[in-house]
Amino acid sequence: MIAVIALLVLAAAGSAAWGIFEVTFQRRRGLDKVLAPYTVGHMTEADARHHVAVTRELLQFSFLQSAVARVAELASRRGLLQLVERQLKQADLPLRPAEVIFFYVTGALIGGIVGGILGGPMWGVIVLAVIAVVPWIVVGNLAARRTRTFTEQLPETLQMLGSSLRSGFSLLQGLESVSRQIQGPLGKDMRHVVVEARLGRSLVSALEEVAQRVRSEDFSWVVTAIAIQREVGGNLAELLDIVAATMLARARLRREARTLTAEGRIGAIIISVMPIAIGLFVYAVNPSYIRPLFHTPAGELLFYGSICLGVLGILWIRKVVRFEV
Repeated sequence: MIAVIALLVLAAAGSAAWGIFEVTFQRRRGLDKVLAPYTVGHMTEADARHHVAVTRELLQFSFLQSAVARVAELASRRGLLQLVERQLKQADLPLRPAEVIFFYVTGALIGGIVGGILGGPMWGVIVLAVIAVVPWIVVGNLAARRTRTFTEQLPETLQMLGSSLRSGFSLLQGLESVSRQIQGPLGKDMRHVVVEARLGRSLVSALEEVAQRVRSEDFSWVVTAIAIQREVGGNLAELLDIVAATMLARARLRREARTLTAEGRIGAIIISVMPIAIGLFVYAVNPSYIRPLFHTPAGELLFYGSICLGVLGILWIRKVVRFEV
């Protein structure tokens, strides 16, 4: 009976979260359509009517807006709101940090309660910990992947920009030309820089904001070089070629270091997978042999302690085989 109630609660909470999530993204799509005349297209009359309908639908969720605002206020006091905003910008996720924190906290609490009802307090804590950690890992991986792609595209972009400058283009014209030819995160960010510069913002300031958002040390060098050149003068095309050559050399060193540390990284993967594989094999062959790990206090202590030690070992190996170039 308890399991049925827990499943019903989980289904209801999931349905409510999905509905709120859909309404939130409809609002985001409506905002994109409102801003469309300033970007690539224009809103049609049907789109405008749809936007009005979405706005009216959102007014019905005043209690949700109040809850999100309260969570945002508390998170801002602790500095969490700014941290989440930086992570979302770096990962290029079109989400509002206040809403992300609200859904994050709500999902973790619901998951912990349902896990506690179904499996006991210990499983409730485990489910709560997993739901609390997994989103950070996913967003962090997306942000790191975007930064890595951005950095890999940078040398080619600098070479193209140097060629444009030697052809007689200005820096802004060169950035516009490069943004049309380069796809991926770098081209998208350069298009934003060009738009902001045309609206009156300082070009160096727009580039510095991109460097802070992407967290690319290489691009920070480029912005510093451009800022110095605009103040003291000099051959910017030649300077960009030198920076691009330096970045290519660093990228080559990174690949060599990654090759030399491949054995250590494979060892970390094996260490993390083998205990789980051996445990599943023993449980499939002789369940009574491994059952005390889950039904006795000493077994549970050894089980969870081994998990913690395994995670620490993996983190230590990852730190050992990681080099800064």
